[in-house]
Amino acid sequence: MQRHETAYRALRPTFGHIRLTEISPLAIERYKRQRKEAGLSEVTINRELAFLKNLFTKAMEWGKAPENPIKKVRLFREDTARSRFLAEDEEARLLACCSPHLQPLVITALHPGFRASELRSLTWDDVEFRRRTITVRAAYAKNGEPRSVPMNEVLTTTLKAVKLQMADGGGVFCNRGGTPYRSFRTAFERAMRLAGIADFTFHDLRHTFASRLVMAGVDLPTVRELLGHKDITMTLRYTHLSSSHKQAAVKTLEKVPAIFTTVPQIHPGDLPQVIDKYLCPRSSGG
Repeated sequence: MQRHETAYRALRPTFGHIRLTEISPLAIERYKRQRKEAGLSEVTINRELAFLKNLFTKAMEWGKAPENPIKKVRLFREDTARSRFLAEDEEARLLACCSPHLQPLVITALHPGFRASELRSLTWDDVEFRRRTITVRAAYAKNGEPRSVPMNEVLTTTLKAVKLQMADGGGVFCNRGGTPYRSFRTAFERAMRLAGIADFTFHDLRHTFASRLVMAGVDLPTVRELLGHKDITMTLRYTHLSSSHKQAAVKTLEKVPAIFTTVPQIHPGDLPQVIDKYLCPRSSGG
């Protein structure tokens, strides 16, 4: 995976020339500090250490390491509730600043909410123009399950235009030589700078997809299914965006019988009869 290759390249200069038994918790703490001072985000550093932890786990299984030093190192605390999304004017600026090769990628991330790794895995066999669906195969899905998402008009038009420029078969997003992109981070960050947009990552395009669904009134179980979340807990981060729908729900209480909105004077002894009359009406048929 791209994430593993990136973590490996980051770790290799520090740990690639020493034995596993020489990688101590202190050495890892120093690595954390150095990466932080170099300007890397805490999330990125955590992903690098998670990769190193997995390597030690395998090494222990194979009898190559006596213990896993990462277990004695505290990772940075991450803000799992982050849900940065594009405003409409930001989207327009971003798309205008994207190169011809990057723009379809951004649109395909925005409309079905696919991850970068899922986009790189797409082949034309995964795109059904007749049925208007686009599918992530189980091998490339984070939860290990295939996921099909309906294509809207914008996505359908975009992918048809891409296909006209490509040979039959192969990956959807490829370079001029027909090889699937390994990374498009540099191109995306350049487009972000040109568009004047800050504090936004490629993965936040997925957050934009989810946020817009919630704000449009789509129920959370459907959003969970479209995102491919195994647990709805991950989807719940977007609940704060549905405040207008919560207000609409509370507003329905205005339709209750006038007895509760006009607040008449009711003697406590009469309350059972009032409830029986207004909230428990008897059917005319007995």
